[in-house]
Amino acid sequence: MGQRNLRFAIVMGLHTFISAGTFLLGKTAADAFPTLALGLFRFAIAGAGFLVLAGLRGLELWPLARVQWRSYLLAGFLGVVVNQVAFLGGLALTVPSHAALLYALTPTFVLLLAWARGQEKPGPQKLSGLALAFSGVVVLLSGRSAAGVLPPNWILGDLMVLVAVLAWAGYTVMSRPLVQRDGAQRATTLSILFGLALFAPLGLFGLPRLVLATIPPMAWVGLVYLGLMTSVVSYLLWFHALSMKEPSRVAIATNGQPVATAFLAYAFYGQPITPAFAVGAVMVLGGVLLTQL
Repeated sequence: MGQRNLRFAIVMGLHTFISAGTFLLGKTAADAFPTLALGLFRFAIAGAGFLVLAGLRGLELWPLARVQWRSYLLAGFLGVVVNQVAFLGGLALTVPSHAALLYALTPTFVLLLAWARGQEKPGPQKLSGLALAFSGVVVLLSGRSAAGVLPPNWILGDLMVLVAVLAWAGYTVMSRPLVQRDGAQRATTLSILFGLALFAPLGLFGLPRLVLATIPPMAWVGLVYLGLMTSVVSYLLWFHALSMKEPSRVAIATNGQPVATAFLAYAFYGQPITPAFAVGAVMVLGGVLLTQL
C-alpha cells in the first residue's frame, strides 16, 4: 500500500469511527430536541468551530465567498438544509443501525447522479449492483423487529434518511471541484456557514417547542458531539478524503460504518440485529460493492 493510500485509509477509518458515534449519540439528541432546533444548535456550534479554526490558520474566507457564493449556497442547501432536516428528523423516528445502513447507499446514489448527468454509463454489473442494493432496502423496510411488524414511524424515518442520503450524494458530487480548487478546510467552512445562514430561519421555528428542563444530559452530549465531532472533525476528514480520491471511492470507503454502528447499538443500547437487517445489510453492501468493482 502506497503512502497516499495508507493516508486515505487512516482518514476514512477515523471518519467511519466518528460516524458510528454520530448515529448512536445523535439518536439521543434527535429523540430529545425538536428537529429544527437541534439542527440550528448543531450548525451554530459547527460554524463557530470552523471560524475559530479559520482564524487560527489565517484563512481568507470572505473574498472567496463573494466570488463563489452561488456554488457554496448550493453546497450549504444540500449538505446542511436538506440533508440535516431529513437526517435528524428521520433519525428521531428510526433506529441507528437502519440509518447507518441507508447511508451506505451513498456511492450508489453518487453513481445514479453521474448517470443522470451523462458522466457515466453503468454496464450490466453496475446495474445489477444497483438492483441488489435497492432490493436490500426493500427487505429492510419490509422486515420485522423483535417486537413484531416494523412500526410505521420507523418506515417514515427510513424514507426520510433516504432523502438525506440523496442530498449527501449530491453534496459529495458537487463539492469535489470546490475542495480541489479552494482546499478542504476553506471549502468545508464556507459550505457550513452558507448552510447555517439558510438553516437559521427554519431553526427558529423549532425554538418554541424546546423545553430545556426536559432535555437529559446525554442529549446535550449528543448535541455537542454532532456539532464538533460530526460537523467539524468528520466533515474535514470527508473533504480531505475528497481531495485524494474520486467521490465514488470516498463513498464506498464508508461501508464499514453500518456494521460498526449495528454492533455498537447492540453493545450499548441492546438493539437486536434482526434477520431483516442482516439480510438487507448483505444485499445493500453487496450491491454497493458490485457498482464499484
